[in-house]
Amino acid sequence: MSSFFRKIKWLMVRRSKEEDLQAELQFHLDEETEERGAAAARRELGNIALVREDVREAWGWTFLEQLGQDIRYALRTLGGNRTFTVLAVLSLALGIGANTAIFSFMDSILLRALPVHDPESLAMLMWHTKEPEFHGTNRHDNSYKNPGGGYIGGFFSYPAFEFFRRADTVFSSVFGYQGTGKLNLTYQGQADMVDGEYVSGNYFSGLGVPSAAGWLVGPDDDRAGAPAVVAIGYGLSRRRFGGPAGAVGQSILVNNIPFTVAGVAPRKFFGADPNSSPDIYFPMHANFLFDAGNKRNPPASVYLNSGYDWVVTMARLRPGVTAAQAQAALAGRFLQWERESKTKFSRDDLPTLVIQEGGGGLDDLKRRYSKPLYVLLTLVGMILLLACANIANLLLARASARRREIAVRLSMGAGRLRLIRQLLTESVLLALTGGVLGVGIAVMGIRSLTLLLANGRENFTLHAELNWHVLAVTVGLSLLTGILFGLAPAMQATRVDVVPALKAARIGGQQLRGRMSLSRLLVVSQIAMAMLILVAAGLFVRTLANLESIQVGFNREKMLTFQLNARQAGHGDAQILPFYSDLRSRFAAIPGVRAASLSNAAAIGGGTWGEAVVVNGKRKSSLVMAIGPGYFSTMEIPVPAGREIDQRDQPGSPRTAVVNQAFVRKFLADGSSLGRHVAVTGGDCEQCEIEIVGVARNVHYGKITGDMEPIVYLPFTQSPLGTPDRAVFALRTAGDPASYVRTVRQIVHEADARLPVTDVKSEVTAIDETIGQEITFARLCTAFGALALLIACVGLYGTMSYNVARRTSEIGIRMALGAQRRRVVWMVLREVLALMVAGLGISVPIAYSAAKLIESFLYGMKPGDPAAMTAAVAILLCAAILAGYLPARGASRIDPMIALRNE
Repeated sequence: MSSFFRKIKWLMVRRSKEEDLQAELQFHLDEETEERGAAAARRELGNIALVREDVREAWGWTFLEQLGQDIRYALRTLGGNRTFTVLAVLSLALGIGANTAIFSFMDSILLRALPVHDPESLAMLMWHTKEPEFHGTNRHDNSYKNPGGGYIGGFFSYPAFEFFRRADTVFSSVFGYQGTGKLNLTYQGQADMVDGEYVSGNYFSGLGVPSAAGWLVGPDDDRAGAPAVVAIGYGLSRRRFGGPAGAVGQSILVNNIPFTVAGVAPRKFFGADPNSSPDIYFPMHANFLFDAGNKRNPPASVYLNSGYDWVVTMARLRPGVTAAQAQAALAGRFLQWERESKTKFSRDDLPTLVIQEGGGGLDDLKRRYSKPLYVLLTLVGMILLLACANIANLLLARASARRREIAVRLSMGAGRLRLIRQLLTESVLLALTGGVLGVGIAVMGIRSLTLLLANGRENFTLHAELNWHVLAVTVGLSLLTGILFGLAPAMQATRVDVVPALKAARIGGQQLRGRMSLSRLLVVSQIAMAMLILVAAGLFVRTLANLESIQVGFNREKMLTFQLNARQAGHGDAQILPFYSDLRSRFAAIPGVRAASLSNAAAIGGGTWGEAVVVNGKRKSSLVMAIGPGYFSTMEIPVPAGREIDQRDQPGSPRTAVVNQAFVRKFLADGSSLGRHVAVTGGDCEQCEIEIVGVARNVHYGKITGDMEPIVYLPFTQSPLGTPDRAVFALRTAGDPASYVRTVRQIVHEADARLPVTDVKSEVTAIDETIGQEITFARLCTAFGALALLIACVGLYGTMSYNVARRTSEIGIRMALGAQRRRVVWMVLREVLALMVAGLGISVPIAYSAAKLIESFLYGMKPGDPAAMTAAVAILLCAAILAGYLPARGASRIDPMIALRNE
């Protein structure tokens, strides 16, 4: 109510002052009239309206009053030009919405901190080695190439983890974690696959994460022999237990091992790695329960072996200590500890300590998506600049139509700055309206981009949202674009020769040339930016075409794949093989299934065992894969020599293997391969002889790019590396693979209700997931290219239409003197081609240089690919000629008499 009364009082005071001002001006005018006469009095007093404006400015509320007037006038003006307003707002909304959507992803990856207490004091402990590649150590699991050379990784051995815990001079807390992979969670008879994570006892306290219910894993829980308790994520508590309160105290089975839910993590906590979102958190020493039968790395050994690295290590810095200071304090001590502990690194290249800021957690997600998002942000930024240039061109054309209006306002005493502010108000109002609509487009864009980037993956963790950071950027972007595309037209529009404009005469020659040169400059810039976007789109589309044309070595069509892990459901070694064999037979009997087999790894998108294989007494590195009977016929992989693995290869029968052609070419080039013997080291059978009974055609495994690697195929029932836990089933179907999913799930449920079916997909989908980034880039860049082309053509069409309208009388005179229509058309198109040549002359060298920045995203081509460049030039040229032909055709149909009469 108080604000209402203040407004009433302000209005009353304002009215009183206006009346006083009017009376005072009239008094002065009357006094001067009596002394000098009316004409002299008015000359002496000057422009009364201007005097009133000056006095109002001295009162102090003029700015707000004028702003309100400007907004009201802008709304009326834009409402009276609805076509222009709609086109401008839609162009800006698309540009601002696209930028907002991309920035929201950048905010979630590059700028957002972990949802924990005081993330700025967190640090990530890493190591650096100069080795160009790794041999015989698992440090590569979390490593990446350092731009300065060598590798950086974040896995440490448990003894190294304990070493850092003792560094209490720089750290107030040191904690660690490690992912468990997919686990089988059973609750009340319902099985599901979840992502787990081992965490140290001070993990949650070190991060400063409170519990949503119960208590989270603590130091007393992280020791051998402690009660089997877990903490679960908030999402899992809602899905399976109805909420945090219902989850605490519940008994669950994880890989058939009983655990009790001790607590629930808060809603927004997703772990310390943005690339993963664990459903369940185990005390680190729970691996004594899960890995009790692990012969390769027994649980006790992983805590004692200083050469076995598996703990991702984080720390909280003491107050006043920076990451650089902590690294300087610990680097020498860590290097000495590495010398004294017998790691698998050579003494000449021991790893050095690297301590990085850890407020954002592990930066795997940042490294994977930051560069692609920067590329996309550059593209959408150019889209917005295109829209701004286009609207600026339209505003220049509108300024000609408003020339008389502006001249009248100038003649009545309006200042030029005042008119510029009025015109900028219209531009900013347009931009803000486009920004509001752009927020809605950004919401849809975020959802669509999330689906594109996820590419069907259920565990995709990159989730963007509109928060106050993003909305603040959107508001700032809207204001900036409004000023950007409105300033030049506003300054140009207010440069009016008042007297000729009031007489409705032509624009002055110098003024006209200035306006047209600015318009042409904007069109050239639009063509140049459109060319850059089209080249990028062409490169990504060509990359996608090259990837899709790769021959993977097997028939990808009508193939359904899915995974089962019987061991996690409680099956022992003696049960797993018969269980999988029975399921394979039941799958093969499904109507419409032409063949069925299994393996220990997915063909594409999965992984194979990398093992040492003894050939002719020498150890060689090769991929090793366990496969079931009929695998090659199911996958339709040719076996040119020998036979494939079949029912003859059972436990107790002579050990056999099939190798691929790359294995023969690399290791057995000295003679026939059939009947030769090799040995796979490790597992239950050291140096046991395995006879090669077949040679298969080369295929891609894991990913579809790169060279064909040597592979040894072992019978699923004879693997010397132990009974595989996981089975990846492959079904060759007669119809759509998706139509068989329900039957498959029913068969598995009947066989064992504790066993969930996971990673169900067609082989075509699996291959598409491996090139998901390229697919996303190709689709987005194609859409951006089409949008850029449309905006550039609209700008060119508007410029040429305005040019034709300006030259109507000239064209009429030419045609009255006998000029043919085709010459008139060519006269207009010649100007279009001149603008095209200028735009291409600027953009082609820039495109060739800029393409090198995205070379890492390309496949099967060079950055300056001639086909992509030629296609972009051809598309842009055709579109520009079409945009220029329509005004040219209209110009050729001008009636000379009407044109001369208008003159």
